[in-house]
Amino acid sequence: MTAQLPPAAFRWRRILTLAIALLLALALIEGHRAWRVVEHVNDGRAHLRAGQDRMEGARLDASDADLEAARRDFRAARGEFRAADGALSRDPLVSVARHIPGLGRQVDGAAALAVIGVQGADIGEQGVEAIAAFNAVRADASATLPEWTPQLIERIDPHIAAAETTLAAIDERRAEADAGSLLPLLSDAYDEVDVRRERLREMLESYRLARDFAPEFLGFDGPRTYLVLAQNNAELLPTGGLISVAGTLRLNRGRVEEMEFRDAVQMGDDWMAATGAYVAPPNALRQYLLKDTSWNLTSSNWSPDFPTSAQTAARFFEMEGGTPVDGVIAVDVTTLERLLEVTGPVEIPEFDVTVSAENAFDLTEEHTRAPYEPAADRKAFAALLADEVIGRVLHPEPGQWSPLVDTVQRLGDEKDLLLYSFDPGQQALIEQMGWDGAVANASPGDYLMVVDASVNSTKLNAVVEHSADILVQLAEDGTALTTVHLDYENPLSAWGAGRDPQLVEKLMLGGQYGGYVRVLAPDGSRVISVHDGQEEIGLEEVGTEQGRAIFGRFFAVQADERERLSFTYVTPRVVETDGDTWTYTLHLQRQPGWEFSSVSLNVEPPSGMKRTGTTIDGAPTSTIGQALPLDLSRDRVVTVSFSAEG
Repeated sequence: MTAQLPPAAFRWRRILTLAIALLLALALIEGHRAWRVVEHVNDGRAHLRAGQDRMEGARLDASDADLEAARRDFRAARGEFRAADGALSRDPLVSVARHIPGLGRQVDGAAALAVIGVQGADIGEQGVEAIAAFNAVRADASATLPEWTPQLIERIDPHIAAAETTLAAIDERRAEADAGSLLPLLSDAYDEVDVRRERLREMLESYRLARDFAPEFLGFDGPRTYLVLAQNNAELLPTGGLISVAGTLRLNRGRVEEMEFRDAVQMGDDWMAATGAYVAPPNALRQYLLKDTSWNLTSSNWSPDFPTSAQTAARFFEMEGGTPVDGVIAVDVTTLERLLEVTGPVEIPEFDVTVSAENAFDLTEEHTRAPYEPAADRKAFAALLADEVIGRVLHPEPGQWSPLVDTVQRLGDEKDLLLYSFDPGQQALIEQMGWDGAVANASPGDYLMVVDASVNSTKLNAVVEHSADILVQLAEDGTALTTVHLDYENPLSAWGAGRDPQLVEKLMLGGQYGGYVRVLAPDGSRVISVHDGQEEIGLEEVGTEQGRAIFGRFFAVQADERERLSFTYVTPRVVETDGDTWTYTLHLQRQPGWEFSSVSLNVEPPSGMKRTGTTIDGAPTSTIGQALPLDLSRDRVVTVSFSAEG
């Protein structure tokens, strides 16, 4: 016989069953809604990523079809993110969930991400319209793009300003979100937001600097005349190479109004012959290169600090018959080669040659090392080549705009293109761009710059390879015992194989490389020893440059031989401490025009401490063992942190 429940109990069981059923139904409905929100966010991210990748891939070469496709991507992304935001804001259960510990943080994070997604799509569309404005100006073939600079800025600025305002709003909302406490799906999305925010910030900053710098540089506030120094980094001097050709470039409202090149060697010879003038060179330059000859324009760039060398070059240019200038532009053979990689080969019919990135060095040396017909001096070939290349740069072919911008940016970053302005405001902008080539004198921590100079009148820097091994041994008082091993190899026979023997002899003069190397270190550093691989050889120069200690020494490397120089010195305190944590930062500066084949850095802490992290230019890196390989194609900042063991 089955027991009967009381009527009241039966009713409560039915109510409980119904409640459970309703809760399950609500859970299913809410789960479906949550899944739809996730789908909207994921689809929005995919569309946003597609639009951004499309724009970053095409950039200044984006066609109308590219721009329209990117617009569709960003509009679709906006729609998905708005749908996610709407679902979260309209759902009453979401309001309840926001008050539940843990769950509320996830809901808030998702809601903020949806709004950030909408704002990201807005920035994407502003970018599309900025490129569309650029294309509209570029389509007018009545002038070169530099001549349209004011109109270009006027059309692009509103879109950039809108993007900057929206980015600030994203930054504010992002600061309120604690991505570290979110589920992986949301946390990963925020990581992507952070990466793209930083990339966008860099792009906007680059535009701002270019916008502020370009109009005055191009002569829209009045004509500007620049001294152009053609530095031959096959015959290296501190800021890039021997100045064999110099000229003036006059810009007026974005137009090249005048361009004239001169044989810098002949200028100096004529000046000294006509005036009998003598300017005493720096000691090492006099002893190893100039001998009894006056210091002059060709070697005016003895200082590794380009602002200093630029002022010296402008002064010599005037002394030797040139006119006053508003600034200085320095380029080298690498500049020419990189631009030719973008523009393609150029023909110089006057010399019956076609110059490409592959043969630019050989042809330039052949036609500028000594007078050749039909020219009477070295300036003719350089002037004709410069005219052709500049013409190509000012009138890029379709598909060349973005590579050209990338190339110019790389040339500036790697110091194959250096700028100096006598106007303090312009010079400040050049410094912000990082194209000033100055010896850094205000950075905290440790510092190192190796500066080489060819003082034997050869082109052997096109042949010689060098590498560096740097050992930093930190002491308990925060000072460092640093040893810099510099290895030089002179593989002349291998380089000369297949080349014209007469040209090789004219360029290399028997193959002995005579180098003068200076090591720049923190002010107050003290040399312990200098070795050449076999014995102690001592120093020839101890001084300062822009607040940095300088140690100098001459050396020679015979053809097909190797040489090692080792500088050991003690620095002042270079470590920052916070309790048991040490932070060591090394600022490594690259010399313009000269690239190490390899650089290795090893930082050893005092006994009882262990390495806890390493970054290069702010990016974490991991290495096997203690030696850290470095790419010194541009300046680097290495930070190594340590903590007490145990």
